Amino acid sequence: MTPNGYQGQPVKLLNATQAAYAAAFFFLPLSKAFLFILLGIAFMLFAAGGGFSKAVREWRSLPWTWPALILAALPVMSLLIHPASSHKPLANLENSYYWIIALMTFLAASQMPILAWIRALLLGIFVGFCYAQLPYKGWWPLDPPSLIANYILYSQFLAIGVVLLSILYKYETSKAIRAVYGAGMALFFVGLASGMGRTGMWVVLVLLPFIITNLFARQNRVKAAALCVIAGVALLMAPTVQKRIKDAASDMQLLQQNVTHTSLGYRAEMWKTAWGVFQDHPLVGGGQAGFEAAWASRATADEAKAFVEPHNAFLFFASFYGIFGLLALLWLYGALLLSGWRQRQSFEGRTVLAFALILVLCSFTNTVFMGSVSRAWVMLFLGLQGALLYRAQNKGQHA
Repeated sequence: MTPNGYQGQPVKLLNATQAAYAAAFFFLPLSKAFLFILLGIAFMLFAAGGGFSKAVREWRSLPWTWPALILAALPVMSLLIHPASSHKPLANLENSYYWIIALMTFLAASQMPILAWIRALLLGIFVGFCYAQLPYKGWWPLDPPSLIANYILYSQFLAIGVVLLSILYKYETSKAIRAVYGAGMALFFVGLASGMGRTGMWVVLVLLPFIITNLFARQNRVKAAALCVIAGVALLMAPTVQKRIKDAASDMQLLQQNVTHTSLGYRAEMWKTAWGVFQDHPLVGGGQAGFEAAWASRATADEAKAFVEPHNAFLFFASFYGIFGLLALLWLYGALLLSGWRQRQSFEGRTVLAFALILVLCSFTNTVFMGSVSRAWVMLFLGLQGALLYRAQNKGQHA
């Protein structure tokens, strides 16, 4: 599909931009190097083709704009207020300049369809999933795929895959392609059930009603409820999940005995530490050094001393940047949910809504704004809100 208003050479450049973004989404779960190289190429092609200037002229604000600007500015302000820690003192500035990815993706998505980008991402997740499943790794010529950097990130990508495939299934008319989407959902679901990441399991379990209802052309609450129960039980009864549940129960028992050298124990201690920093510095937070100092005084095990954030996005922004950070994050999430909900009947709106739900759920157990790959998928999906403007523009032209 060629965006209206472009002719000749600009059309070729915009088509190249579309391809570059699709390639970037494909490599998002596979290679950080290729991801950022392709994003840079996409940005330059978009500007060279006139897409940037056209998008800026026609740009209309969405509710997420102001909280996004605040969140982008806070790391810089915090560095001016608080002394930097000795451990990577400028690391948190990445939470400022990474917003360029969200902005450029937003402007591009406001000018062109995003379906190819979503399909490319799912293909990339599938390749990474295959790499993780197969015992022989020699066939992959690059460094190990980014999505297997840790099991939390891996489970997040599988959860994203399940949710996005259900949306594609809903809006697809070809039975053959729907069968492919269904098979992909089943594979990723099995990957979640056999993996160690609890974040992705938590997301899929909570969003099962959303996922299941996407599989029906018409509302059928009885069938949807039955499938939700079957899928939920299947996930919870998987041997790996059962082991994780037993481990969690054991961690809780140990935590009651003040033994915190466990997965849940570390997380509980980090949350207490972050909340304490927020209570001590409610307005501007304690900055990067504030949490690190508080955690260093609390952590005893060597493995725990390496943690530099609380594994919770809400407590991260509260402890690092104070009430302004926490309120800006809540504002951003509320704006995302509102934008997606208002246009939930469209593919673009449903994608934005699904991303907002995934982001909120992941934020309870993981600081999704930390880590280059995690931060990148958040920024890219934030940018997909521009597709709502693209849809509204095309709808107006065809009205």
